[in-house]
Amino acid sequence: MNIAVCGMGRAGKELARKIILDSENQLVMGICRDTSLTAGKDIGELIGMAPTETYLYRLSESGQALREKEVDVVIDFSGKETSLKLAEICNKSKKNLVICTTNFTRYEQDFLEELGRSGEFGLVYAPNLTLGINLLMEFVAKLSRILPEFDFEIVERHRKDKPRVTTTAKLISKAIDRGETPISSVRAGGYVGVHEVTAASEEERITIEHESFSRKAFAKGALLAAKFIKGKTGFYQMRDVVDDLGKSV
Repeated sequence: MNIAVCGMGRAGKELARKIILDSENQLVMGICRDTSLTAGKDIGELIGMAPTETYLYRLSESGQALREKEVDVVIDFSGKETSLKLAEICNKSKKNLVICTTNFTRYEQDFLEELGRSGEFGLVYAPNLTLGINLLMEFVAKLSRILPEFDFEIVERHRKDKPRVTTTAKLISKAIDRGETPISSVRAGGYVGVHEVTAASEEERITIEHESFSRKAFAKGALLAAKFIKGKTGFYQMRDVVDDLGKSV
C-alpha cells in the first residue's frame, strides 16, 4: 500500500518510522503546511533515519503529487485547519484519507462526515486510534445499558500540554450516553494517555482502564484504518475498523 503522511509531529514521525521499516507498505510522500520549514526535506533524515528519497510536499502542491505518487491512502496527523483543507484535496484527487486529528467543532465534524458520504473518496475519522480505547467504549456502552442504576465517572491522564478534556474523553462520555458524564483531568509528567472509567452503585464498583504506553499504538491503529479504507468510498469511524477486525476473529 502506498501511503502519504501529513503532519510530522510526534505521532506523525512515529508513523513514518513504522512505515519505512514495514515491508508491507511504502511511504511515498509527506505533506506539510505551506509555511512549514520542513517542505522539500527528506523524511528519513527528518526523523533521524537514513535518507529515503521520500520528500515533504507543501499542502497546496499535494494534489498533483498524490496522483503522481499513486497514493492509496493519506494518513493525517496534522492540525484541524490543515486537515479540513486536506480532506477537500483528497476528495478532488480521489485519494482515501484517515484523519487522526482531534478538537474539531461539531460543525467541522459534520462537514467531514458530509464530504465523506457525498464525495468521491473514502474517509475514516479516527481521533481515537487505539484498538483498546475503542473496545473500552464498547464495554462502557454495554455497562451503561445493563446497569442503569450505576453512576459513571471518567478520569484521564495526559502530558501537561494536552487540552483539559480530550476528544477521546468526550467520545467515552458519548458512549456512556448519560448526558454530561463527569470528567476529571490529570495533566502531568510524560503520560501518553490513560483513560479510566468507573461505574459504581451502593453495592459494587467496576473500573475499566486503558493506557497507551507508546505512540506506536497510534501508528498501529492508523495503519489498520488505512488498510480498512483502501479501495472503499464513504465515511467511516474507527469503530467500523474495529468491527471489521472482529468479523475475522
